[in-house]
Amino acid sequence: MSTEINIGLEGVLVGATTISNVEGDIGRLSYRGKDINDLSKQSLAAVIALVLADKEITEAQAQTFDKWLASESELSPVELRVLEQLGRDLHPMAVLQALAPITNTQAREPLPDFLPEHLESALVLTAKQSAVVRTWHNLCQFGAVTELPEGLGFCEKLLYAFNREQPSAHAVRALETVQILQMDHSFNAGTFAGRVVASTKANLTASVGGSLGALSGPLHGGADEAAVVMARQIGSPEKAAAWVNDALANKVKIMGMGHREYRRLDPRAGILKPMARHFCEGSQYQELMETLVAVEEACQVEFAKKGKEIYANLEFYKGAVYLALGIEERFFTSLFACSRVVGWCAHFYEFNQDPRLIRPRAQYVGK
Repeated sequence: MSTEINIGLEGVLVGATTISNVEGDIGRLSYRGKDINDLSKQSLAAVIALVLADKEITEAQAQTFDKWLASESELSPVELRVLEQLGRDLHPMAVLQALAPITNTQAREPLPDFLPEHLESALVLTAKQSAVVRTWHNLCQFGAVTELPEGLGFCEKLLYAFNREQPSAHAVRALETVQILQMDHSFNAGTFAGRVVASTKANLTASVGGSLGALSGPLHGGADEAAVVMARQIGSPEKAAAWVNDALANKVKIMGMGHREYRRLDPRAGILKPMARHFCEGSQYQELMETLVAVEEACQVEFAKKGKEIYANLEFYKGAVYLALGIEERFFTSLFACSRVVGWCAHFYEFNQDPRLIRPRAQYVGK
């Protein structure tokens, strides 16, 4: 028996999935066989239905589904009281992880008849995670929950709560696109953590709670927040090259640069970078965006000297878009979770079609 240890499980096959396919060698990502470049042009509701239910729905059905998600994106009185009792210094990811296991996942309104009934809990949980984030933001920023107008769509509610004004259709579309890009990504750390929890026959909310804990780390979902913090620390694009050289010399990880799976450009970053440029141009975030671009260019120069290629991943430019939409960096990763929960739930149901307790071995090296 081999005693080789692979701590990061790189290249180790631990299961099969039909949900998403990461083809790192050619820089392609697909959900249920559909290329991410095509999916990014669809509505968020349509892509949620595809990823979670493996079902393509019409534009009219997507509108109905979006209204249902918006309706279910409300906390129960008990859930709201729990949030009100928490210390306001808690990170939004800690709040999401605390609420997940006690979330009431029974729908208030009947599920649209074109969606499978057994997915009700997952869809309610998806809707409520958005409610948790916007409610926590309001409690921390304003001390009270913003009253929302009637008739808002799913993403409209979130942006209205953050900015206390009606978002433009352009802003809503941008948020939908970002959320589509990060909905699933094969067996990443958060997804695998959720599958480990699911393998014990724990329920859906417990599995999602495990995934949330994994996503909160700066080497996973927290890279979006860390990239913006880094750009602010650098200060300007003129200082980027010196900062990168110093970071590489001291073996400091540059958050959001490179990806374990992709050997070419992360296709999600290819969609997101021009969007970030567009939203930041002429705004208070233009210099921050230019600093991020300068960091990526400096990294590419330095890695090229070693005969290597490196590109920014999804997390690198995502924060610039969120900032331009009125979402401050403390809430970036929780918005990521509001999208990735769809993939986590899909993996929970997929894994439970043929479950087996995940129990690897360890090599004992103690006394």
